[in-house]
Amino acid sequence: MLAYFSYGKRRYYENPLNHLQQQRRFWEFQAVIQGRIGKMPAGVTTTSIHASTLWLSPPGSAHGWAGEPKKDATIVVFHFSYIPKSLATLINSRQQVEIPLSSENCRRLRKLAQGVQNYWERPAPGMLLCYEHALLELSFLTHEALQHDQSLPEHRKQSNAAVQQALLWYNEHMQDNPSLTTIAQKVHSSPANLRRLFHQSLQASPKDVFDQLRYQRAMQLLTDTHEPLAKIADKCGFQDQSAFSRAFKHHFMCSPSEIRSPKVD
Repeated sequence: MLAYFSYGKRRYYENPLNHLQQQRRFWEFQAVIQGRIGKMPAGVTTTSIHASTLWLSPPGSAHGWAGEPKKDATIVVFHFSYIPKSLATLINSRQQVEIPLSSENCRRLRKLAQGVQNYWERPAPGMLLCYEHALLELSFLTHEALQHDQSLPEHRKQSNAAVQQALLWYNEHMQDNPSLTTIAQKVHSSPANLRRLFHQSLQASPKDVFDQLRYQRAMQLLTDTHEPLAKIADKCGFQDQSAFSRAFKHHFMCSPSEIRSPKVD
């Protein structure tokens, strides 16, 4: 749930938010997309300022904001009562996440803020969906940046690298329906250790993630090609067309044929 939102120009130098150095109740995403601002932890009166930066602060964080003299900065602020578990796990006990933004990131955040602002000022039935979309966009941007963060502990880097290697290998050999033991061997791990790494990085089992890849490929082949179902079943690692159809229907609550030939009321 979006608890607070703000978007627009600020002059934090003339109006520093020192008085807001109390603990935040929610997860706070704050970005500067034009100009420069800086985050001031509680008890600090000066700080370095940055352009094109996104900060994520967990509940309990106490801080304010500062800016440049006589200069506007365009900021975007979102407070959410929760964030996706995968991102919260990646952040772990950090009290501050600071991510540099590209010009494309800034454009995306500006567009995202404009969409949320429309619903924030004029509530309408689509607002909750819009807010969830904003949370996912912000979380994905943050998650991707942290995955490549050189300050991550070495064991987390190794964990993420092993999981990515397993995903890439499986995606290339899906047609063979490899076992977890085979996949683990190919990435120089054991099945038990690979399960642990998947839960650590993705909060999901290898089977759940590999199944997701299978169904993604199946759906893509069903909608973007005219290949026969038997061939799609083979490419996705199913024993035969019947096994594919049963599994697909169990997963999507409709058959592969219904995806290609939807019923018209």
